[in-house]
Amino acid sequence: MVAYHDLYDCRVDQWHKAADDWVDLARRSSSACEDIRAQGKKPLDDHWADATGKQAGRRLEDLADRLESGGDIMKGVAMVVDALAHSMGLAQRTLFHATELAREHGLSIEDGRAVGAYTGAAPVGPNVPQNVRDAYTKELGQISQVNGLIEEALREASQADAKASAELDKLAKTINVSDTSQAHNEILVEASHVEFDFRVVEPGSGRHEEEDRPLDGAHG
Repeated sequence: MVAYHDLYDCRVDQWHKAADDWVDLARRSSSACEDIRAQGKKPLDDHWADATGKQAGRRLEDLADRLESGGDIMKGVAMVVDALAHSMGLAQRTLFHATELAREHGLSIEDGRAVGAYTGAAPVGPNVPQNVRDAYTKELGQISQVNGLIEEALREASQADAKASAELDKLAKTINVSDTSQAHNEILVEASHVEFDFRVVEPGSGRHEEEDRPLDGAHG
């Protein structure tokens, strides 16, 4: 479960930067793969046709395949990290809205919950003036509204954290995949589906979809 201060203090911009770094690594991996095939494997096939040459060619091809697959897997990591940042940004804005609303109502936040002047000291008894009763009732409604927003933000952040953690764990186990078709058509496609799920906003959730921040090169 994501805690109040974890969400409030999280640096969403750093997660977006991390996603961009993964995209850069994917590009470098793909570039190295192309270089091996063009400058290593092809000349080897053209000029070294005996058994030793063929064995060396197979090793180069395997290395190129691993780099190509690794590039797609890293694109998948970038998609998930960027989508996580997207969801955390939405949840964090909901939390910020809750704290702003609390300030407007003269409430404070303690241990991740809204508290007011009457918290822990509810006015009771037949001699309580009506204006105090009214103020107490009003404050209860304001506290409920703020706490509802806090709970929504933390629930969304926790769901996003769990979903991203599960997918990143799965991607970590594919590190040795050398089948380029599997990497591109299965692993990367699954990561793109997870990314899409992150960005879908449920109708009536009260959340507003932010402008997409496409990862340059992550989908190519």
